[in-house]
Amino acid sequence: MTNRITETNASTGHMQLVCLTPEELEPLIELIPESRPTARRLLEFLSVNPHSPTVEVNKAVAVGNISQEANAANRKLFFCGYMIGCMRPPVPLKNRFKQDTGMHLWSLYKLPKEAANDSQI
Repeated sequence: MTNRITETNASTGHMQLVCLTPEELEPLIELIPESRPTARRLLEFLSVNPHSPTVEVNKAVAVGNISQEANAANRKLFFCGYMIGCMRPPVPLKNRFKQDTGMHLWSLYKLPKEAANDSQI
């Protein structure tokens, strides 16, 4: 299981970027155990802040390892047709010293009802 979204699979229309209302978000939050409050905060933040750079997610959610929390959340979210993922920006983001960074853009995605490789042959 991986969180990485590439330009190719994000743009094919198989997964859709989503923003959720509080009513849509509540059942998803309930799926994540209370023992994972950071994963819950991550889901809550990304549900209204798509394409968030790594540094903004770190600050808003108070998380050091976003991938670890995304994986924990995805184990539950996949069953409801959602996932948290990241992708590299088309142009690398710069730090305050104007240097390229390895930051990614994090979002919540709606998965397709049928996998792309499950279509008829």
